[in-house]
Amino acid sequence: MNAPILLCIATGQNLANLIPALQVRPAEAWILATPAMRAQAQALKKILKRHDIASRIEAFDDSNLATLEAEALRIAEQLDGKEVVFNTTGGTKQMALILSDTLQVLGAEAVGLLYADTSHQRIDWLRPRGRGCEAMQDLVSLEDILGAQGFRLGEVKSRDEAWIKTVETRGLLTKDLGDKADRLGGFFGALNMLAQRATHNGQFTPRQDLDYAPARPFAELLKKSSSHDLLTWDGDTGIEFADLESARYFGGGWLEEYVFHKLRGCHVRDYAVSATIIADDGTTTNEIDALAVHRNRLLAIECKTLRFGRDGAKDADIMYKLDSLARRAGGIMHQRMLLSARPLDEHNAARAAELDIAVVAGKDVRSFPDRIRRWMAA
Repeated sequence: MNAPILLCIATGQNLANLIPALQVRPAEAWILATPAMRAQAQALKKILKRHDIASRIEAFDDSNLATLEAEALRIAEQLDGKEVVFNTTGGTKQMALILSDTLQVLGAEAVGLLYADTSHQRIDWLRPRGRGCEAMQDLVSLEDILGAQGFRLGEVKSRDEAWIKTVETRGLLTKDLGDKADRLGGFFGALNMLAQRATHNGQFTPRQDLDYAPARPFAELLKKSSSHDLLTWDGDTGIEFADLESARYFGGGWLEEYVFHKLRGCHVRDYAVSATIIADDGTTTNEIDALAVHRNRLLAIECKTLRFGRDGAKDADIMYKLDSLARRAGGIMHQRMLLSARPLDEHNAARAAELDIAVVAGKDVRSFPDRIRRWMAA
């Protein structure tokens, strides 16, 4: 069989069209766009072009049953005599049924029918009979998933060579912070507070004072931080941050760097840490601590070093924003995770469960790589 024409219906879940297209590798993709799905059709066309798959958008009137039948006949006549694979996943049931029936004028051998079962990561072949199903291949990148949903990547720190080099030089310290999150939890709050004071109102005031002289495990942390030229400690309560970036590291940046090391070590297909994503309108931007993509699925990760429960409204806002952004940017196969250096209180744990946000917190931070590997394998 020569490379066929792939016929699909533009949908709000473009991955159900994109993944079969990447797997079938058609000679051309025809995207049927109802009035409500014109933007989604354009988004799909743009991604297919990036993958060197030619495509065309066909306006499709789905106003009523009569127009559905007329449009289906028009498309079938244009495809008469050509080898066609029809992806039945998008559109309404009426569209899929009428198009499938009308396409039979091409002859049963010339038409293949498939359904993209994203929940089970497989492509089911409804025709030809006997072909059965095949697993979805791991084909899409972070840019693909975002593009399918009408977003694009803006600035990404983890793709900047200078940032990576800096992060690598203090990797052992960062790993130590994450692995000992349960024992250092209270001190994280103190350091975070000093970092916020040091950077207040855009002014950098490096010299800050703790409320108490640190006990042994915290003193060891300050000594290690000093050896990495992040701060100087006078042996008592006085701390001086080396620069603005060092203050930001202790203000929470270290946890994002921890995520970077672990995502890279787990060999996820694609990832971005400390990223900005931009909607197609070019004006709506969102910041996200980390995004990971593996087996065509997106995982959005929010990092938090301060204790939940200090500000109920702000805690709720963090979770709702994570939930909303992941849904909009990740499409049908997204998941969300909250990585917190401090344990969650009962109220916030219940809210996370209600929103189906996976939580890795406190003493469990060290198990973050295991959680990532389980997500990769699921």
